[in-house]
Amino acid sequence: MKKLFLLSPIFLISCTVSQKITYRMDDLAADQTINTIPAMVEIRIFEDNRPNIEENLVLFNNPRQIRLNGKQTCINSEKHYHKDTVVNEVTKIMVDHFNKARLFKMSLYDRSQHSNYYLTGVLNSFYGEQEYSTAAAVGSSFGLIGALATAGVKTPGKIIIDISDLKLYKKDGTLVKDFGSFYKEYTDRFHADSSCWCIYSNVNEMLKDFNSHLIEKIRNEMSGIELE
Repeated sequence: MKKLFLLSPIFLISCTVSQKITYRMDDLAADQTINTIPAMVEIRIFEDNRPNIEENLVLFNNPRQIRLNGKQTCINSEKHYHKDTVVNEVTKIMVDHFNKARLFKMSLYDRSQHSNYYLTGVLNSFYGEQEYSTAAAVGSSFGLIGALATAGVKTPGKIIIDISDLKLYKKDGTLVKDFGSFYKEYTDRFHADSSCWCIYSNVNEMLKDFNSHLIEKIRNEMSGIELE
C-alpha cells in the first residue's frame, strides 16, 4: 500500500493570516551570568502619538494593499489590529520580552500593586510597507504547487519603530532615569505573499529585534545606578 505524504501550505509558507503583535521567544533565553536590574517594574501602556505624525496616517485610512508612491504596496493597515490596540499589544509583548531576557527582577503590565518602579514612553511609529509581489500573486493562482514555488519570494520594504520619552520612575513619581528616544528603521527585502498578510509578521519580527536592542540600551544605561 502506497503511503501518501502531504505537505501543508501553512507549514511551508512562513506568513499566515495573523494580525496580532506577537513573535516567538523560545530563542531568547537570557545568559544566566547577566545581572538582573533589582526592580519590580510596571511597564505602563504607552501613549499613542502615531495619529499625530503624517507618515503614519496612511495606516489608519487605507486597506492593507494600496498604491503608494506609484507602486502597489502592502502596509500594516490599522484595520486588522483588532481585539487590542497597537499600544496595548506593543506594551504587553515588551513586558514578556523583558521577563524572558531577565532585564528586571520582574516586569509587569500596566499598573500593579506589586511594583516599586514604573516605565513610561510614547509610541511614535509602528510602520511597515513593502512592494506588492506580483510573483507571489501569480504563484497563488496555481494552488499549492505555485505557492511552493514562490514561498521564498521577498520584496523591498521599510519598517520604522520609534518610542520616545522612555523614563523610569520610582512608584512615588521620582524620576530615576530618562532613556530618551529609541528609533530604528529597517530597510531590507522582506517575505512577501499575494494577500499582503506578510507585512504584519515582518513588522513583528523587527519589533523583536527592536526590543532586544532596547534591552541592551536600558541595561547599559542603568549600569552604576543604585536602586533602593
